[in-house]
Amino acid sequence: MIRSLPVIITLVLLTTGCSILENNNHEDPVARVFERYLYPSDISDAIPVGTTSQDSAVLAKRYVDTWVKDQLMLHRAEQALTDEQKDFEKQIAEYHKSLLIFSYRQKLLQLKLDTIVRNSELESYYQENTNNFLLGQSVIKGTFIKVSLSAPRIDELRGWSRSNGEDDLDQIEKYCISYAEKFSDFNDTWVYFSSIKMQLPMKISQPSRYLRYNRNIETTDSLYRYFLHVSEHLPESEVAPIEMVADDITNILLNKRKIEFFQDLEYRVYNDGVTRNQFEIYQ
Repeated sequence: MIRSLPVIITLVLLTTGCSILENNNHEDPVARVFERYLYPSDISDAIPVGTTSQDSAVLAKRYVDTWVKDQLMLHRAEQALTDEQKDFEKQIAEYHKSLLIFSYRQKLLQLKLDTIVRNSELESYYQENTNNFLLGQSVIKGTFIKVSLSAPRIDELRGWSRSNGEDDLDQIEKYCISYAEKFSDFNDTWVYFSSIKMQLPMKISQPSRYLRYNRNIETTDSLYRYFLHVSEHLPESEVAPIEMVADDITNILLNKRKIEFFQDLEYRVYNDGVTRNQFEIYQ
């Protein structure tokens, strides 16, 4: 049995308006499934403080519907399963044991694990495992500019883009502040060419081959003119630059430390148990 929605909402709002109303026999239930009852205070605990009346109504109805479905399913399961099938003590004990060990390990990990990965460690792992860091697509360094077709001084901008010197980049930056729709200077950072290609109104079917012969790309669509200067290029299947895989290497090295930390912890706990005669293994 479920009370009408307005009654449920009223009861819940009254409850959430008070401090905390505990489940007791003085409450009128808002729903029943067999011999189990749902009370307004049960619902109010699920509604955050400060929720509007309208949102509270939605949350209350959702909570009641979910509770009824869960209780019906629970009743069906209790009827269908044998006592042995309903006995979860072993699983609960196993889960409790695993949770305790996990919490203890994590606490020690936070206290004692060295999480600083030095550049020398990164470099060493990178050099020893270059085959694990091959590029799946081309990467580039350079500049990308997008300007309106009506933008002024296009010849100058073209010259600056192609030269790409320090003074030219200063001129480009000043120009783009006033006229560019977009300007990206990634001369010091490797980026995937695909992230730039998707912004160009042209198809490039073989990026590695195309970039080998085209370091200055200029194209247009109905609204904009695009300039791409490629100062450096690494094709797919080449070894990725270390700066692009540094985070991955850091995670790998930290995971290795965690594994070694846990193995050492188990070893020390076991040996301590042997030394202190804390266990016996019967033959």
